[in-house]
Amino acid sequence: MVWHNPELLLIPAKTNSTYNETTHMKFLIVPACTDLNRGDQALVWESANLLFDAFGPEINVKIVDYGNSYEERFRQSEQTRAAGYEVIRNLVENPKRSISDSHSHLGIASYFKVALTAALDFIRQILLVLLPHEIVARIIFRDAEKVASFESLRTSDGVVVKGGGFIHTYGHLQDPYYLWFNLYYAILAIRLRKKVIIFPNSFGPVQGRINQMIVRTIVNRCTLVYTRESRSLNCLKQIGCKKVKASHDLAYYASTDIVHLKTIDIPESKKQKIGITVRPYRFPESLNPVQSYERYISSIAEFCDMVKNYKIYFIVQVQGPSAHENDRVAISDVINKCNREDIEIIDGPYNYNDLIFVYSKMDYLIGTRFHSVVFSQLSGVPSLAIAYGGNKSQGIMQEIDLSEFVIDINNISGGEIALRFENLTKEKEAYGKKLLAFRSQLPASRAEIINDLKWVFS
Repeated sequence: MVWHNPELLLIPAKTNSTYNETTHMKFLIVPACTDLNRGDQALVWESANLLFDAFGPEINVKIVDYGNSYEERFRQSEQTRAAGYEVIRNLVENPKRSISDSHSHLGIASYFKVALTAALDFIRQILLVLLPHEIVARIIFRDAEKVASFESLRTSDGVVVKGGGFIHTYGHLQDPYYLWFNLYYAILAIRLRKKVIIFPNSFGPVQGRINQMIVRTIVNRCTLVYTRESRSLNCLKQIGCKKVKASHDLAYYASTDIVHLKTIDIPESKKQKIGITVRPYRFPESLNPVQSYERYISSIAEFCDMVKNYKIYFIVQVQGPSAHENDRVAISDVINKCNREDIEIIDGPYNYNDLIFVYSKMDYLIGTRFHSVVFSQLSGVPSLAIAYGGNKSQGIMQEIDLSEFVIDINNISGGEIALRFENLTKEKEAYGKKLLAFRSQLPASRAEIINDLKWVFS
């Protein structure tokens, strides 16, 4: 087993910087961006690209950062800043900052600490919604950077919620806070009478009448709302949402013609290559989350042992910021259960364009991280998706007529992966034709979003 991980850049000393404000249109992309999650990064950067293509390069686009310290925020926005995007301080910090999140599953004491932090955050956040003024922001935050971020939101022409899959509830006690946390920027922007655009997201399931009421109220007060597949569109319509239309995941608009300036180490092999992405997952729907996670990890390891005539490459798509989001944790768990020594791990300070190049070198992909499936499909690589957390994987693959190549993470087994993979190899040509047909729709759908933006802000 070999980890390919180039040395990360050193963090420079903190400096005071000011941004050149212009008289052109101003947009804020929310809720937050972390370069450690390359799928999330793609959604944010492609959101910005849509705005620039709609209104020209002179507009002011700001992106919200992520992290609990200057060092963390710098590390998680380094690539975004280097790409020329303007990054500002996040107003909505994760309540898990109150604990040391070194494990995928939290204990009871940790949950109480998180709950207390969430309650204190909620008090501050709701005060700002009730009294959305700069003086209130100064009293609540006592942080010049956060006050400046509030002013950026208050003076913006529009607030754009990046694409993704951030709204789904299962009838749990914490669901209302989960919705509040994820929709807070939209709620505050609506209170400030800003135009709110929700770029293509996956929604649902939304279980619980209170949860449905919350989602319906916020969505119906937004200016434009897109879903990235018809399942989510139907989910929103069923709970009474009206201002919604279907589009595609923004990562599908990423370019495959980027010139790569950094060296990306992909060890060669005479065998065909299978790329695999895995992630730590807490199985919120399961009665025994730890057991469900163990079954998932064992299933991946079992599959790896069953296909020794292929070369296996585990690809780190998400490096954090927490153990719950760090793919290295799950990869190590799988490797410890494998009975083969020829597995490679691709890991490094890559952006999503770099990873698109990495995936293009694979012959097949098995992806728990759905954007690893998207990045592979951009290069025509046949991909099998392991679906978790809402409608995104099932819904998007259904849009491409590839539903048979999705496995529910809650019902996974090594044998099931092997069976689906065998079908994938047999249907490789048909898979490619369906991909081509789907990708031919993308330019028109992207142009439609740009036209909608122009119309809304005309």
